[in-house]
Amino acid sequence: MKVKCLGAIRTVTGSCFQLENPKGGLTLIDCGLFQGGRQTELRNFNTALYRPEATKAIVITHAHMDHSGLVPRLVQAGYSGPVYATEATCDLLPILWQDAANIQEQEAQWKTRKNKRQGGKGVSPLYDREAAERAANLLRPLKMGGQDEIQPGVSISCLTAGHILGAASLRLTVSEDDGPKHLLFSGDLGRKGQLLIEDPAIPPRSDVIFMETTYGNRLHKDLDKTIDELVKVIQEAYREGGKILIPTFAVERTQELMVLLAQAWHEKRIPQDIPIILDSPLAISASEVYLSHPELYDAETRSLVKKGHGPMSIASLKVTRTGEESQKINDIKGPAIIMAGSGMANAGRILHHFKHNLWRPNCHVIFVGFQAQGTTGRRLIEGATSVKIFREEVLVKAKVHTLGGFSGHADQRELLEWLGPQIHPDLLVVLVHGEESGTLAFQEKLAELHPDLNTLVPRWLDTLSLPPKAAIPAPERPPFTTEPIMVDALAVEAQSFQNRLERLKGQLTGRQEPLSPEKLALLEELLNRAEEIALSL
Repeated sequence: MKVKCLGAIRTVTGSCFQLENPKGGLTLIDCGLFQGGRQTELRNFNTALYRPEATKAIVITHAHMDHSGLVPRLVQAGYSGPVYATEATCDLLPILWQDAANIQEQEAQWKTRKNKRQGGKGVSPLYDREAAERAANLLRPLKMGGQDEIQPGVSISCLTAGHILGAASLRLTVSEDDGPKHLLFSGDLGRKGQLLIEDPAIPPRSDVIFMETTYGNRLHKDLDKTIDELVKVIQEAYREGGKILIPTFAVERTQELMVLLAQAWHEKRIPQDIPIILDSPLAISASEVYLSHPELYDAETRSLVKKGHGPMSIASLKVTRTGEESQKINDIKGPAIIMAGSGMANAGRILHHFKHNLWRPNCHVIFVGFQAQGTTGRRLIEGATSVKIFREEVLVKAKVHTLGGFSGHADQRELLEWLGPQIHPDLLVVLVHGEESGTLAFQEKLAELHPDLNTLVPRWLDTLSLPPKAAIPAPERPPFTTEPIMVDALAVEAQSFQNRLERLKGQLTGRQEPLSPEKLALLEELLNRAEEIALSL
């Protein structure tokens, strides 16, 4: 049995694991988008690597785009098999895929216009809305806690992961000549006592566990203290007359915040007249899915809903679906709480609110989730004094807050508690879905606590041969030249840089006077830096 690591390896995005079925055919466990910097996102165009023509089934742990967002790309490339997920995940995915396709089409149109003005070629979207619709038609719901055969000799059980609505850990039973083997893919694990949904379930023992390590080197703040901090920021911004901008993930974090804000509003801990605006069509639609699945709520949330304190019960709440409604938010004078996508501030309506408010000293920005490297959110929490938004440099005078207690991911202690009951002498734990520093720190912690436990931190494109009794396997790494080349995306990018250099050359040769020594030195320094980057690619 072999598993190829196609994503979420020493990074937190692009989750995908390719299982080679001993009886023939491939199964993909998750099929997520790479998110972050330009070079990372180019991996999304490398469709041949996923072998859609040989893939017989795709199974999705949960609806977040870094675990599911590449499925329409594979469908566009010819995949037509089933896409399995829990019932709630099947309700969420069509909404998310259509939104992503719309963004991809808009970005491709903008890049095409820009390239053609510079003499370049047109750009195709990663996938279009038709592909998203065809992907949605392939969805096949799985029961949480049930067991289903998804391929000959491969059956799967979904266990509550406690991360977002419908999120599951997947336990695969694979028939082999010497008996069945059990592989567990943790998916993203939630926290104990998290709002809205049940705690993560502890699965039965497995032979191999692919375990997430997003917060493998960190402990979260106490949730009650985090709620107090949120209330304090709202009160401070209200006194100052400033806006509170919350970049939020459409699925789970928005709904969790809505529950907390409703509770604080009913308890009169926040001003009763402060406008609370949910400015995200995607989050509004996702919230409607949440409201349709009360059977997945935890006991605390069911009690709040019963008292009339549900997530949409705030008198001053307003939802804005259309672009015109969103633009009118800029006309609001005085304080307001504005929740808008995207959660890492790398796209979406939150950027418009940043452009209008980041430079204001009485503005407060609250980050309530993980910020990947290369995103605008990451730059802000690291103290950037200005950020580029819509090709315009915007000064950062706003107060930036990071409220870690809202995380939907288990921290180091909670990860250890989840893994502990599953440890046995023959277990292999493959550590994935974490930035390299966090994953390696978690591996060190496991070695300290469980010195006899076999662990492995693979690299991107490693193929793991998993024997009957788990020992640390030697990864099969393809030669550098075998990786499919993303010809179209790379060609467009190279052409764009070439056009810019040609334009710079024309501007310099057309000057009537030489550059000043200071400007010449600066230009030479920038060109040297560009050469260093090019050589490191």
